[in-house]
Amino acid sequence: MPRSLVVVLFDLDQTLLRTGGAGVLAMNRAFQEMFGVADALADIPYAGRTDPSILRDALRRHGIDGDFQQILAAFKERYVWHLERTLWETEGQVLPGVPQLLAALRQRPDVALGLATGNFREGARLKLRRYGLDEHFRHGAYGDDAEDRAELVALAARRAAQGQEPGRVLVVGDTPLDVAAALACRFTPVGVATGYYSTDDLRRAGAAVVFPDLSDWQGALSLLLAEAGPVPPR
Repeated sequence: MPRSLVVVLFDLDQTLLRTGGAGVLAMNRAFQEMFGVADALADIPYAGRTDPSILRDALRRHGIDGDFQQILAAFKERYVWHLERTLWETEGQVLPGVPQLLAALRQRPDVALGLATGNFREGARLKLRRYGLDEHFRHGAYGDDAEDRAELVALAARRAAQGQEPGRVLVVGDTPLDVAAALACRFTPVGVATGYYSTDDLRRAGAAVVFPDLSDWQGALSLLLAEAGPVPPR
């Protein structure tokens, strides 16, 4: 009997790669260019959040009013312009085991890969291209699609499945917000402690499986596929 489709969604920053702060640097430059406020994102949490929600917090923090959608469109344009440059100013890396794991998953006919990231779409594409991972992701959902992380994850799963009914959806991420979004969608959360949260933090948040990192990509592959059993009863 053929195995049912497994959708595996990956977060981007601190899960697949690190940019050395290129994204925050680009956001700060775009914000200063538009509003004259330096280091606008200082003390604003951004791990696991969507880019529009980060911008919304920065505007609120600095008392800036206006039509949010108009501001968002202008900010996104300036942010992407700066990001194209900051990605080459900072020193980042693809995290250990990631290229091998993605390549192994892509080779399986019963697996569909997707990206579920709070980055703006074009920002995500620039980061993936800069670090040579863009070939792995044809489908995904981004901060442009939804500010709410659970909505974003649900949309990413639908796009990756391309009309098929998956037997299981796994959501791989480095923050409790990734875990919470997966649980809200009744998907299986998989934690990777390569960001700002420990393995214990991710377990407490409800991750079904937690890896310290993906350097043992073959072990990670086996565990991910073992988690891809039937959907639990609703």
